[in-house]
Amino acid sequence: MYFLLLLACTDPDKPGHSDSEIPESGDSGDSPAMAAPPSLIPRPSRMEAQEGSFVLTATTGIIASGDALATAELLAEGLRLSTGYPLPVTPGSDASGNIILDFDSSLPPEGYKLLVTPDGITLTAADGDGLFWATQSLRQLLPPENFQKKVVPDVAWVLPAVEVEDAPRFGWRGGMIDVARHFFTVEEVKRQIDLFALHKLNRLHLHLTDDQGWRIEILSWPQLTAIGGSTEVGGGEGGFYTQADYQELVAYAAARHILLIPELDFPGHAHAARASYGELNPDGLPLDLYTGEGVISTGLWLDGPSTRDFVEDVWTEIATITPGPYLHVGGDEAIDSDPDDYSAFLQWLQGVVQAQDKSLIGWDEVGTVELEAPFIAQYWWNAENARNAVAGGGQLIASPAAHCYLDMKYDRSNSFGQVWAGYVNVEDAYAWEPVLSGLEDADFMGVEAPLWTEMVTDEAQMDFMLWPRLAAEAEVGWTAAADRDWEDFRGRLATHGARLDNLNVGYYASPEVEWQP
Repeated sequence: MYFLLLLACTDPDKPGHSDSEIPESGDSGDSPAMAAPPSLIPRPSRMEAQEGSFVLTATTGIIASGDALATAELLAEGLRLSTGYPLPVTPGSDASGNIILDFDSSLPPEGYKLLVTPDGITLTAADGDGLFWATQSLRQLLPPENFQKKVVPDVAWVLPAVEVEDAPRFGWRGGMIDVARHFFTVEEVKRQIDLFALHKLNRLHLHLTDDQGWRIEILSWPQLTAIGGSTEVGGGEGGFYTQADYQELVAYAAARHILLIPELDFPGHAHAARASYGELNPDGLPLDLYTGEGVISTGLWLDGPSTRDFVEDVWTEIATITPGPYLHVGGDEAIDSDPDDYSAFLQWLQGVVQAQDKSLIGWDEVGTVELEAPFIAQYWWNAENARNAVAGGGQLIASPAAHCYLDMKYDRSNSFGQVWAGYVNVEDAYAWEPVLSGLEDADFMGVEAPLWTEMVTDEAQMDFMLWPRLAAEAEVGWTAAADRDWEDFRGRLATHGARLDNLNVGYYASPEVEWQP
């Protein structure tokens, strides 16, 4: 039996410190003891406990300037909600009683140092990414109530004195949300972006088109959303993002140091497009909409006189509103395409992508095609395709279904989800090695965990399927292989559940973990 933990988890009447009992910043003599040692996810490269603690109070400020200001403001904004403290962001260099954000060019990309002492907190990084990840670690050191979006009274905002030095194993640490099979709103996606950021995930891949729905506005082909976006699996009302909506998501993710990767899936999975425009079909008539769960053989009509104009138009519009360097073209399960026609189409499509000054990403089937480097194959099923892609000058994203497909059931007890790739429990999502035998770390961009949504109908089910497995995938992408250990992770995850509770995340309380109340 599965269950959702949709808990606020903080009782305003529980015993705690009154305002008068909270020590001043820097006064560690009477600081309340921490209930447990620091428990960070992902596990950092190095963490050493120090003497004492720091207490966040109404007099604490945040010191930052220049390129550090945006991250400082986001940190302050998040902490103000739960503490009610003003936490002004000002320039300066005095860390006494304050939190200071600064840069250190000697640190590696995305790496950071976090030093908490009784007198103040210092966060340093070589770049803005690393500085932002440092603030996520800082928030995990605070009581979990700091993740609530309302003032929580009677909490002593104590951080243990600690020194953290950290950097990621891979530069690509992501998750995919399929918004084509079931549509999710801008606000629902933003909520997941915030959760991605907390776990130092830096890529959000949106699967925007499939047989059951077309979810992104194309101004030159408006029927794609008017018709193709009008329904979803099961016959619901569907939905789509306007280009303004999409740009809002791109900007929201970028502010949290997450790159949004759009996917329009060609040449397979094209039923919604062909139901929107008759000229994409040999008989000139639009297909009936498809609302079933399964994969069907409705690929693009590759010889159609309008097909390549259509594909070039839609990708040109998407590229124009996508500042990132990548476009995901799908390329999977082109069931009814002749292999030679498929290869010729993918080679042509890479030229379309390159003309927009972007790099092509495709599912591992693109490893069967001779493409020009650079390109990226997303390994989900066929290891031979993945190795062929590397031999052809490409790089890989590791997303093997048996470990990364988060639409799979955790176990037999779940009432929804897929099973074709097996059950994927939390340990399965954690205890695997991304680098295929015979290949090297340098062949891999990193790790990405997809959530396909044929059976995921709403936000509660999305929470349940993503979390806590996506926390496990985040550590696979961030933490060095030698530093990862399942028993250690499940112990830290038990504490991490309280953070998810305070964020009102309806995660699966897996019996693999002895969750802390």
